[in-house]
Amino acid sequence: MSSAVSNPRRHRRRPTRRLLVAAVVAVATLLGGAELLLRTKPLLDTTPFLVENLPPIGIEEDPGICRRGADEHFLQAMGETLVGGRRITSGHVYACPSAFDGLRVVFVGEAIGEVLPREGGAWLQVNDDDYALEVGPLGGHRELRGFNTGLSVWLPDGLHEQIEGVGRPGRRGDILQLEGVLHRADPQDGGGITLRADHLEIVSPTVEVVEPFHAVQAVVASMLALIAVASVIWSRRVRRR
Repeated sequence: MSSAVSNPRRHRRRPTRRLLVAAVVAVATLLGGAELLLRTKPLLDTTPFLVENLPPIGIEEDPGICRRGADEHFLQAMGETLVGGRRITSGHVYACPSAFDGLRVVFVGEAIGEVLPREGGAWLQVNDDDYALEVGPLGGHRELRGFNTGLSVWLPDGLHEQIEGVGRPGRRGDILQLEGVLHRADPQDGGGITLRADHLEIVSPTVEVVEPFHAVQAVVASMLALIAVASVIWSRRVRRR
């Protein structure tokens, strides 16, 4: 008698298993499709974004030996390497802020984000990573070059008005060559590291980044849109019944 009676738990498990299998297949299909789209995406030529003829970097190696309370001889030697218009990098500054505190430096990077006007001038973020100076904004290419790095810069009135474009998705901002005094703990910037510039030169103008047309992505998007519309129409008809 007991064998003839079907177990209701078994009937419940079968639909549950089917739903789980269907969900796994759907997720795998979505992930595989996304990866396929990335692999077939046409890549942007990054050659035009390489900024050339920049001042040489004044420090060959990162000052990794810098510690709190670095001796005066080390700081003096660090300052002497920056003579003759040689530039620093944000990596050097963050590795050893005390070595550059109060020094007049040259810094080159891309104006990004927004120019924030304040009384007497404006604040600006200037990045000098590879995306700014070598390969352009990430999106049109897949050249991963680490993280975005740069410095907070104060531009007095008369300088920030020269900036014509800032970096954002779809645009590389003006490449600026700045000169000024670097502050390890600027009270006007909440104690942050700041370059207070008094000279600005645009060495490369802002450039619009036009990504190449992705035909496969357009076809897939159109198909998904049609499926979505068909699903909505079908669900409305079912409700009317």
